[in-house]
Amino acid sequence: MGIGLFVALFVATTAASYVMTRQAMKKAKQAADEMAGVLVNKESNIEPIPVIYGERRVGGVRVFVSTKDVEGGDKNEFLYIALAMAEGEVESITDIFIDDVPITDSKYFGLYTINVHTGADDQAYDPLLTEANAGWTSNHTLSGVAYLAIKLKWDANVFQGVPDITAIVKGRKVYDPRSTNTVFSNNPALCIRDYLTNNRYGKGIPASAIDDTAFIAAANDCDESVTFYSGGGTGKIFECNAVLKTDDTLFSNIEKMLMGCRGFLPYNQGLYSLIIDKSRSSVFAFDQDTIIGGISIKGETKENKFNRVLVKFANPVVNYQPDQAVWPEAGSTEETTFLEEDNGTLLVEELTLETITNYYAARDLARVVLKRSRNALRTSFRATSEALQLSVGDVVTVTHDTPAWNAKPFQVESISLNYDGTCDVGLLEYDSTIYTYDLAAEEK
Repeated sequence: MGIGLFVALFVATTAASYVMTRQAMKKAKQAADEMAGVLVNKESNIEPIPVIYGERRVGGVRVFVSTKDVEGGDKNEFLYIALAMAEGEVESITDIFIDDVPITDSKYFGLYTINVHTGADDQAYDPLLTEANAGWTSNHTLSGVAYLAIKLKWDANVFQGVPDITAIVKGRKVYDPRSTNTVFSNNPALCIRDYLTNNRYGKGIPASAIDDTAFIAAANDCDESVTFYSGGGTGKIFECNAVLKTDDTLFSNIEKMLMGCRGFLPYNQGLYSLIIDKSRSSVFAFDQDTIIGGISIKGETKENKFNRVLVKFANPVVNYQPDQAVWPEAGSTEETTFLEEDNGTLLVEELTLETITNYYAARDLARVVLKRSRNALRTSFRATSEALQLSVGDVVTVTHDTPAWNAKPFQVESISLNYDGTCDVGLLEYDSTIYTYDLAAEEK
């Protein structure tokens, strides 16, 4: 039984040393800038078309722009635009804004015609754009691209130039192995599965290499609801509402999706599976019969321990502009306790999560990342071949005389096969109690 290459990602492993903190802050700022940048219109014939999962407000790429005079009218009276929004096929494009003003505003009355194309591979051309007589023909269907065909009439009292246009895009339709249907969904497990298997913009992994039993279990975990705050407001803390750049690496985009759902993506025996990090029971017990030789123990370090975590995310409450959630709240009992334990030193980690659009989900992830960082004892050892049944993310126990552990819980961080049939195992301390959702105050 072999263990192949695996990917195991969890944001709590981010280092907080001076150099890495500087790099993380730079990366976080860049990600926040990109988060705001998806609301901007660009003009290009080489700009990559993003993949949208879930629901986001986005701008687009002007792949065709032309003006047209009308006899007896103003010069360049009409402006024609093909605005590419996303890889298709998407569920819908709605709630269009022109220059940050809803298109339903009375000032735009009679000045626009907009046709929506959701990006089916067999979609027809749009005759609105051929009106421009500027080279756009019936051969220009933008097959597989979700876009808006736009015609605007010039009015000097309304427009100061080429306007920025944004819309709410409900993104990719994804395959759900639970129903065997292809549907719109922002379930992270289904979105990750789609990205892994898609031949156009994803990794193109065949369906036969996907462990759908594991993906179904992960999808069910992501569908669980919680009560966000005392007195009401229920919903899911795991959703994927992402704008993925197709010129980013596959690994980078998968990493973003895994971070948003606390996901592990192991690769075992030729199959990709998915595990959502949550409260789980142990599936294997290590003891001195299955541990070969010595045991290495590494305690938590100040560089990897936090007492404040700040998460930036795109918030629909502020029109999908970057916002932030922090845990613990300033002046809270938790903050006071952590600062006392850390001799008054503020240890801050800043993360930017590009798939989360919910304040309560962002806050809860900040809490779990912080608590995991404060239970960060690691151990590694060589084990018998029985350990090869494990996957990254599995919960196990360790019983060993040297550290006086009796069924101490850990989570598998790494596992690799040796030539002699043994395997090297890396484990991280595990506390099942940190995953219980903590009621927040209502978002203001």
